[in-house]
Amino acid sequence: MPIVEPFKGIFFKEKKIDTYVCPPYDVIDSDYKNQLLSKDEFNIVRIVLPEGENDQKYKNAKNILKAWILQKKLIFDEDCSFYAYSCKYSIDGVEKTLFGFLGALKLEELGGSIKPHEKTLKGPKIDRFKLITSTNAMFCPIMMIYDNVQLSDFIKKCNKEDLFEVNFENKLHKVYKINDASAINHIKQKIKNQTLVIADGHHRYETCLSIKEHYKQIGQETPGSDYALVFFVDKNDELSLMPIHRLIKKINIDKLKQKLYNFFEIGDVFNYDIVMYDGEFTYLKYMKKITDGLIERLDVKIFEDVVFKGMLNLSDADIASNEISGYAHSKEEVVKSVDRKEAAAGFLLKPITYDTLFEITSHNLTFPQKSTYFYPKIPSGLVGYHFSSIEGCKNV
Repeated sequence: MPIVEPFKGIFFKEKKIDTYVCPPYDVIDSDYKNQLLSKDEFNIVRIVLPEGENDQKYKNAKNILKAWILQKKLIFDEDCSFYAYSCKYSIDGVEKTLFGFLGALKLEELGGSIKPHEKTLKGPKIDRFKLITSTNAMFCPIMMIYDNVQLSDFIKKCNKEDLFEVNFENKLHKVYKINDASAINHIKQKIKNQTLVIADGHHRYETCLSIKEHYKQIGQETPGSDYALVFFVDKNDELSLMPIHRLIKKINIDKLKQKLYNFFEIGDVFNYDIVMYDGEFTYLKYMKKITDGLIERLDVKIFEDVVFKGMLNLSDADIASNEISGYAHSKEEVVKSVDRKEAAAGFLLKPITYDTLFEITSHNLTFPQKSTYFYPKIPSGLVGYHFSSIEGCKNV
């Protein structure tokens, strides 16, 4: 049973913070990080991706956070609150508005009322463990999906206080405060009945579980460490669920095509399973498509089994290495990669549906790696959670 609590959020005192926020840490490359660092001395990237050698960087993050709080650059909310959030964005020429809310979720083991949809890697969890235990804070929320349009409608209509808005990466982000006791209790009760699916932030959630267990094992009582910062969004609230497309980098394209036509026939824009781009688009339809098994019938699974493993004899390690295969998050990225000769061919996959996502996770199954891409990403630095943020908020 998910337990979510209001908390005393930590955020920048100024209302104009366009240059203070950054994307989630795991989508920032070195060039973009340097841009963010040069953009403003108070950009939150200095905390979520701190500078420094080895473990010194985590101490640096701790010191920066402490200094910004002492300078009152970052302040704690005086009220225990939930924080509604909206983002106006455009995708494929369509205007959308993502809507949800931020809360402090009490940690529980995965597989019950909180479902993962993908497996994690060890490296990122070690990094986040060191950062969160050093700063006692989270500025990058985990994103979870629920299925309750009545709750979503309630949050949209209930009394809210405007906090600030941010123009960042061609999107308008707005944050509101919900501190009415009756509204808070209504939200808490409705979330208890939900199954939550992790969209983004699997590594962060598992890291938070490890932190909770770590303090338990060493016998250190650390109030607030058994909660995590989570953004909750209803599956109908315009969070775009898109596929991650596949690239093949090192291959004789003519030989590949000969193999492809043993499994595919030519389709058209109305009747196809995948689309190949090698300078021109070819619509492909499986001659015989797998229809059994929740995972086995997924397009991404069939493609990897037939093309990556069947035709190219790639192992899971080969696929993960990104030397022969690769990934792209948009049709435009596929076209650029092929046109620039960075890949020999690209394959556009179809997106899964939210119904499929909930069906598969309800059986405690996980998708193949790189199956889903959720968009947009919530900027880091809008509202943060500190271990002390939950103090006095559990019985509001």
